Amino acid sequence: MFSVGFTAISLRAANATNYVEGEVLITFKDSVTLQAARQALSAHGLGLTKHFKSISQQTGRHIGLVRSKNLTTAQLLAALQHDPAVQVVEPSFLRHPFGTIPNDSLFPQLWGLRNTGQSVNGSTGVPGADIKFLQGWSLARPSTNQIVVAVIDSGVNYTHPDLTANMWTNPGETAGNGLDDDSNGYTDDFYGYDFGQGDSDPNTTDEHGTHVAGTIAATGNNFSGVIGVDYQAKIMALKVGHDSAPGTFSDSAIIEAIDYCVLMKGRGVNIAAINASWGGGDFSSAMRSAIQSSGDVGIVFCAAAGNDSSNNDVTPDYPANYRLANMLVVAASDMNDNLAGFSNFGAGTVDLAAPGVNTLSTIPPGENPTFALVEDGAKTFSASPIAYSSASLGVSGKVYDCGLGNPSDFPAGVNGNIALISRGTLYFSEKVSNAIGAGARAAIIYNNISGNFSGTLGSTSNWIPAVSLSQADGLTLKASLPTTVTVVSTNAPYQYLQGTSMATPHVVGAVAFAAMNFPDETVSQRVQRVRAAVDVVPGLQGLVQTGGRLNLQKVVDSDGNGLPDWWEQQYFGTLTGIDPQADPDQDGANNLSEWLAGTNPLQVSSAFRILSVQPTNHDVRITWSTAGGHKYVLQSATSIAGGVTNFTDLAAISVDGLNEGSTNFLHLGAATNRALFYRVRQ
Repeated sequence: MFSVGFTAISLRAANATNYVEGEVLITFKDSVTLQAARQALSAHGLGLTKHFKSISQQTGRHIGLVRSKNLTTAQLLAALQHDPAVQVVEPSFLRHPFGTIPNDSLFPQLWGLRNTGQSVNGSTGVPGADIKFLQGWSLARPSTNQIVVAVIDSGVNYTHPDLTANMWTNPGETAGNGLDDDSNGYTDDFYGYDFGQGDSDPNTTDEHGTHVAGTIAATGNNFSGVIGVDYQAKIMALKVGHDSAPGTFSDSAIIEAIDYCVLMKGRGVNIAAINASWGGGDFSSAMRSAIQSSGDVGIVFCAAAGNDSSNNDVTPDYPANYRLANMLVVAASDMNDNLAGFSNFGAGTVDLAAPGVNTLSTIPPGENPTFALVEDGAKTFSASPIAYSSASLGVSGKVYDCGLGNPSDFPAGVNGNIALISRGTLYFSEKVSNAIGAGARAAIIYNNISGNFSGTLGSTSNWIPAVSLSQADGLTLKASLPTTVTVVSTNAPYQYLQGTSMATPHVVGAVAFAAMNFPDETVSQRVQRVRAAVDVVPGLQGLVQTGGRLNLQKVVDSDGNGLPDWWEQQYFGTLTGIDPQADPDQDGANNLSEWLAGTNPLQVSSAFRILSVQPTNHDVRITWSTAGGHKYVLQSATSIAGGVTNFTDLAAISVDGLNEGSTNFLHLGAATNRALFYRVRQ
């Protein structure tokens, strides 16, 4: 015999994990009247709990919900799937929206975007103390406008592999021809400009500006490195640092950079925000006027609160304390949703906090290893490379406890494997030399006091990869022996930094995200949207105006009803207040379901459902409704006893705007003597 099941509503970028016990959704054959359908159910001792009238009219088949207090879902399926009146019977799957985890290899280290309590750089935090990056992007508007963010800083290494694809380039300029092609007063300003040196190249070997840029807009889903808060934005590199005096930016260079932003905004470059991860010095009326001018043309100015552990309400810090209408001032929060110990604060002068501790991001490439990990199965320990040790993308082997690293501490089995060594007594160079003598391929040295440490082998030599772990992680690894790990110690251009400089680009990314989702909002509306998008937490109340830490999900869904504000505006003319459970077009799919499926909540003919499942000889043709710009995955299973985990993919089909309406797939050889269940998801 042959039977099928399907899901009538899909989730974008998420899978259901269970179904409602004791319920099934049922579709009768097109020849079956409503009275006959009720009679067929009555023969099984069941009734039609709910009849989806509009759907039934549109499809030409009666569709409804059957609920039983006595029978399980599996029993209902078994009872109904062979009934000659029934076309389709299916479980009522449970669903929950959440964002797809990016494939960037270092994403698990970005606790500020997704904090699961994981170990990051030797520290752990509270799960959920993050900006809700995945949840925010699951509600994002399809991007149709290119958002540009200006990074006024020490420069940006625009050749970095995680940045190059997201660097802004001046469409009116030809790189390197020595001409001012667009007549804006700046020659060869292709990636931006260097206002510190007065030349066209904003590239840098300094880490600060490049680190900031990566947090804002590092390329996403490229199978490597990190991902930016708004990984679809473009970075305009405006260098204001002087090579002769690293770490200092002059007001004149900064003001000229802001002036350049105002100029290019007027020429049509969609600059949404300026990142100002710097401060200090006295009040400047010219600086204040420059910032205000940027707001007048539609640019949000995001300023770091400062790293002096001081109260900006009492001791002003500029530019943070200008308190202009287009400004957002940012404190740093830690992995436990507390104010970072170094961060400035101010209940009257600092707007909100964002993650600023143990922040991993891009830096210019260097020679020595700058990033390290120890991977033990599914567990990852944050490590630090020991200076002058060898770089490696991964050395795997069994771990052996080698005590303090004395020659007699190394067991024979460490030959060709990995030595775990405690800090103390010997120099690091002695420990690693002894490990090499014992044949170890890599060395892990863990601290003898709390936290991690920075070590050095003293000079260049033929060293093996050597990394350090915190005391807690080292003891955890030791307790798990015997185990096999992979040691990564690379000069890949990424590094952990901390400061309000690292917190501010999280907010700049959120401003860019807001501009992408709400392109018509004013600067004032955009500032208020981001200020309102916080999780109020005890560790920040009374320390920043909003009492909270940035929440990207609330940027796009300010009332938390699961419907993006931009979607509510598009269909209902209001940004908030729409009931996600309402069904205004009476097609059997509520507003939340219509949003998730990409269908029109006000048009009864626009709904996502399987339209027919027809056996043809030995095959089965499945037809379902589609919307343009969506990708659909058809799945099948021979049993639902284990929930949707039993379903496997049959086909993935993308639908453009010209081919929307419906699509179908022929499942070859499926019409055999077996039960089959189908579902479609996005």
